[in-house]
Amino acid sequence: MTKRRHVIFLVALVLVLIGGTMNLSAENVVKIAFTDPPTLKIGDMQIYHPSYAAMLAFKGAFEKYTSGRYTVELYPYGTLGDAASNLEQILSGVTQGATPADGALAPFYKNIQVFSIPYLFDSALTAYDILDGQFGRNLFDDMAKKAGFRVIASYDNGGYRNFSNSKREIQSASDMKNLKIRTMDIPVHMEIVKALGASPTPIAFMELYSALQTGVVDGQENSAVTILGASLNEVQKYVTLDGHLLGLAFLVVGEDWFQGLSPADQESALRAGREASFAARGTVRYAESLAIKTLQEVGVQVYSPTPEQMETFKVAQTNAVAWLKNNIDGKLVDELVAVVESGSVGQGRPALVSQPTTAQTPNAAASTPAPTTTPATALPAQDGGTSAGMVILYLLIGLVVGGGVAMIVLKRSKK
Repeated sequence: MTKRRHVIFLVALVLVLIGGTMNLSAENVVKIAFTDPPTLKIGDMQIYHPSYAAMLAFKGAFEKYTSGRYTVELYPYGTLGDAASNLEQILSGVTQGATPADGALAPFYKNIQVFSIPYLFDSALTAYDILDGQFGRNLFDDMAKKAGFRVIASYDNGGYRNFSNSKREIQSASDMKNLKIRTMDIPVHMEIVKALGASPTPIAFMELYSALQTGVVDGQENSAVTILGASLNEVQKYVTLDGHLLGLAFLVVGEDWFQGLSPADQESALRAGREASFAARGTVRYAESLAIKTLQEVGVQVYSPTPEQMETFKVAQTNAVAWLKNNIDGKLVDELVAVVESGSVGQGRPALVSQPTTAQTPNAAASTPAPTTTPATALPAQDGGTSAGMVILYLLIGLVVGGGVAMIVLKRSKK
């Protein structure tokens, strides 16, 4: 009986050890979901999707900074469901991260729609400075507190959204009159189109090509990358680079998961997120330029409005701002506009925590969400992306270009 007890004890001990190891392994696996394929095809090139570039950069950096104690698993192609499902899974603890666009986050945190003011960001650098600066960090801290998602990387998802149509070249806002323009089913987007004299028509993206082909709508609004990816250039003769919106996307993790990390691992997650931002931003800037060039090469008439013509489009700001003030925290709208108009952003040098106070409206300080006390309010490398950060960006762009060229060479060698 003594031997039997010893055997039972040893078996139980082994099972406990195995169970403990399995639990430790499960706790140290970080699952990040993504709804699209990992790559985009632009002309003859295939490059990484900006969101997937962010995921890859985060994976490599976080695993490195935690000395391999964590393993990051990536789930592209929508294998874990759509964007809304991915966010629900984070809240339930099934996964730890996702890469939603701002529209997908809006039902969970309505104030993210503050970035939907049209013609606000005259350059991507302006948007990046705001996302990385005081305004962005306060907003993201508030989202972590109220919605349970912590933003650790931010970028634009394909570049600026532009109008396209099959009827005529759009040079100024007056050319939009009476055009039927497909929009997403997002009220502020419809308000923008309506203010420009066109008729907004919400249509599911999967039905967009057919709707354009059959004349249900005359045009649509999307980034050049999306237009090519969906072959909309086949049914759209004109594209105007008005850049009414810079569609944003984010790498978010669950706030509960983040707060469960040690302070050192939280810092590692934030550092890895910073690298993910550089990876995605470099990728999308390259992809957008390549997509515009490719549109021209395939016969689409691409028009860039003059500064005077661009001013005519800004009439759309009034409707959008009015809608936003009635549906989200209106003081955030005033604060964001004030920061942009202050002239302190747009140089690739986001303001430090104490600096943007001069750009706040009188009531902005009271309305700004209070930062949390976690290390998330002290992101590393807040030098505006200079020095080491910019080196990383340039290297990543080089890798993307090199990888694309390599894909072409391999593709041609197989023919």
